[in-house]
Amino acid sequence: MPKQIKKREITGGEKAGSVLLIVTMIIGLLFAAAFIIFIPDIESDSRGLQLSKAAALAGGYVLFIVMSIAAAVVCLVNYKKSSQTGDLMRGFFAGLSAFLALLCVRFMLALFFSGLEKTDLVDKVIGDNTYSQFIENQAPAFACLVIGLSVMLFAGISGIVKLAKR
Repeated sequence: MPKQIKKREITGGEKAGSVLLIVTMIIGLLFAAAFIIFIPDIESDSRGLQLSKAAALAGGYVLFIVMSIAAAVVCLVNYKKSSQTGDLMRGFFAGLSAFLALLCVRFMLALFFSGLEKTDLVDKVIGDNTYSQFIENQAPAFACLVIGLSVMLFAGISGIVKLAKR
């Protein structure tokens, strides 16, 4: 009878890293859903955006970045302890997701300040452009945000698989 190969037990740090990735993925999905819901308001009249919508988007954005960084740190610390390549990759992708989301900070600041109806701060963030020109110029940064959210989706799925396999 062949010997059964025992699976390596998952450590507490690896479990915490996977759970952080899953929570960050859920936050990213909720942030993306909120953004999609509020897109019509953004395109029609951004300066009249309500405070609650601006606060929800800004809060989701900040929470996503903070959680992505936390997940990256926990996964990279786990890699240092266990030398599991999967932890390295999950940490790298969580960090990449946070970096890509940070590239959209000007757009989110303009959106938040327009919700607060602080036109002077919006004008400082926008610069010399009109708001529609600013939105057009932020397309690459917005694409990076979408890519960052997608990367976190795959990292979160990887965390789910890691927890399900053990």
